Amino acid sequence: MKIRKLAYATFVGLAAVAFVIGSAVPSEAAKKKKAAAAASAAPAQQWPTCWGAPYAPVCATKGSQNFSYINACYAMKDGASKAKAGGCKVAKASGKKKKA
Repeated sequence: MKIRKLAYATFVGLAAVAFVIGSAVPSEAAKKKKAAAAASAAPAQQWPTCWGAPYAPVCATKGSQNFSYINACYAMKDGASKAKAGGCKVAKASGKKKKA
C-alpha cells in the first residue's frame, strides 16, 4: 500500500513539473504571433525638434486649407504637405462701398 501511495505521489509530482516546464516555454503559435506583432509594428517615428531652426516662413496645405508656418519643420510636425517658401497670401476683405 505504501508503494502505491509513493508511486502515485511521484506521478503527480512529475506531472506538475512537466506542466510547469510546458507552460514556461512559449508555444509555436505564441512565437508566430509575437513575431507578426513585432513585424507589423512600425518603428516609433521621432520628430525633430524645431528649436533653433531659422525663421523662414512657408505656406503649406493641411487638408484643403493653406496655413502659414514659421518654418518647414513646424509644417512637417503639423502634418502639412506641399510647403512652399514664403507665407500664404492673405485674402482681402470685400469692403465695397455702396453707391448712393
